[in-house]
Amino acid sequence: MTKNEIANIDKMSVGEIMKAIGQDSGSDVGPSIPRLGINREPENETGNRLPIGSYFLFDTNIGENIYGKPVTFRPFIGAIQYMHFDPDKGEYVNRSVITMNWKDEAIDLQGGTRCGKVTRKEIVDLSPEDQAKQRQIKCYRLIYGTASFKGKRGNGDSHDVKDFPVLWRVTGTGFRPASSAIDETKRRKKLMFTCEFNLDSFRQKKGSNVFYVPIVKVNSDVNLPVTDKDKDTLRLFQEVIQQENDEIISLWKTVKNKRSNPTDGD
Repeated sequence: MTKNEIANIDKMSVGEIMKAIGQDSGSDVGPSIPRLGINREPENETGNRLPIGSYFLFDTNIGENIYGKPVTFRPFIGAIQYMHFDPDKGEYVNRSVITMNWKDEAIDLQGGTRCGKVTRKEIVDLSPEDQAKQRQIKCYRLIYGTASFKGKRGNGDSHDVKDFPVLWRVTGTGFRPASSAIDETKRRKKLMFTCEFNLDSFRQKKGSNVFYVPIVKVNSDVNLPVTDKDKDTLRLFQEVIQQENDEIISLWKTVKNKRSNPTDGD
């Protein structure tokens, strides 16, 4: 820490001071956004019963999940991302950059595009093994926005959430409702962040498999104003997206360079 940094300490943020005095090792690469999802777990780690089918998010202010529905969701950014989940490893083994539309090239961590996802027409010509792998690769609809709802902690205590920045990431049966909601704001010629989505869920059963599908109702007439706080939230979302994309692009280039220089492996 230099003398000049000491002199300017009154003008520094807490985070900047921590880095300057060695309290922050720099291991945090940047901001992250909690996910908004539908709860499918009947109980938490301490044995408390949880409301299946309710929405939940991790409230970083208190360090635990909050559950509830319906959710008032204000969308700021809509995006697309391909991800490959390996059930044997229990983790995502590949993911693409986050793109704003279908025309953008979705390069991925392993030096390919779209995590290797092929079109429906191409799937029929694949072997059963490759078809099974294709089912592990999914296209996700990402909507960055703020969530508000009357919720409860895992122990049942009330805890309301207000304008909390989240990532709502859906695929499968949730993809169409989320995408249709964004399309509706476009048809109404409204900027999505001036609108609100009302999120609920309903139970479906297919064979022995029980799952919950999101219900999305669009309020395009609310005409929310854009405040300075909203602009900061939008910049936060853009920063998070750019941070992830920079990481993926860097790894994509590394893989491509190794392929073009096979002697590197030797």
